Amino acid sequence: MRWCTYLITGPINHYKMNMKHKKNNQSIKNASTKKVPKYVIVSNIIYGKKLIGTKIFYEGKKPKQLNNDGSIKFGKHILENLKEKFGNKFRWVITKEENSINKRYGIYTVKISIGLLSKMNKEYWDLGRDIKNDIVRHIFATEFPEYYSSNDSVLYTPGTLSRIIKSEIIPTLSSDDKDAIINFLPDFIASESIGSVNLLKATTEVKSLRELAKYLAKEINNGHAESWWQNFVKKNILIIQQGYIKAVEKMNIGIGNTKFPDFVLVTHDNYLDILEIKRPNTKLVALDKSRNNYFWDPELAKAIIQMENYISTVTKHSDQIRSYLKDNYNIELQVLKPRGVILAGDANKFNCQKEKDDLRLLTQSLKNITFVTYDELSTRLINYIKVLEDFGAKIKKSD
Repeated sequence: MRWCTYLITGPINHYKMNMKHKKNNQSIKNASTKKVPKYVIVSNIIYGKKLIGTKIFYEGKKPKQLNNDGSIKFGKHILENLKEKFGNKFRWVITKEENSINKRYGIYTVKISIGLLSKMNKEYWDLGRDIKNDIVRHIFATEFPEYYSSNDSVLYTPGTLSRIIKSEIIPTLSSDDKDAIINFLPDFIASESIGSVNLLKATTEVKSLRELAKYLAKEINNGHAESWWQNFVKKNILIIQQGYIKAVEKMNIGIGNTKFPDFVLVTHDNYLDILEIKRPNTKLVALDKSRNNYFWDPELAKAIIQMENYISTVTKHSDQIRSYLKDNYNIELQVLKPRGVILAGDANKFNCQKEKDDLRLLTQSLKNITFVTYDELSTRLINYIKVLEDFGAKIKKSD
């Protein structure tokens, strides 16, 4: 019985053993033909803790420049930049020729060729050579002033400025850096075409005005005291409102008890404007409910009367004021017939169109006074920025 069982089961067990042997051989064969992952794992301590363990992949044969610990020229800086840009969702692959960035399944594959790495290395050596030469000249000028001068020319590599001159470096500039830029700009501007100079001026002015416009729009609703607004406007009025060439505060003219305005502006055609500055939240008009019309709010009515008195005073003593401005500011006024300007209120706070319409009628009835609201001042500034931007675009196109 046992013998019969052996006859039946023996060939089956032999078959199973044979199949298992074939399967093992196939596994060994597959293992021998399986591709070895082409990467090295960063272990060099110069990379820092955050980058150690990162894989650096490569195509084809392992590049000679890439060491088994992951060290390679610019490797640390490349990984830091990629990590800053893509977080941990990237894979750096060194290739023979291809340079590309592709996203798949949320992972960015960044391919950088050997040629691109060589280009980085070349720029590094060019820049390093100039820096080292500059250090030698500086030290020699200190130690051997009879032979070396601190003004000895430095060899400049074209493209260096384009790499380092960014707005981000402004806070880090030293006083020597700023002096060098100030001394450099006049010669640079003189060497450029008129179009380039005008473009530079327009671009610079646009950047400054954008910041000022943003700041003005923000502060209008911050409830500052009248003194704050007087200081702000006096400081920035020549920038905000084009056409003025000089701002004069507190004309110290001794004529009895005569009171002169605290602040006047000289126009480009040598006339005077008297500026009265109130707050943005100053109430402009009040409602006459019986007739459904708006009239000047009492506070504004007082400001208008005060302005009329200033205009009368300045007109009456025009000769003394003309002499004062000539002696103290070297300004020659042709005719002294001042115009009053009152800056107050914010029409955006009005509740209805009727309020705006009646304010317009009231301001048009003023003979010697121009009325400007803060929202209007802000709009004028924004429109002027747009003009400069269009001007700059035309110059750039013509060049």
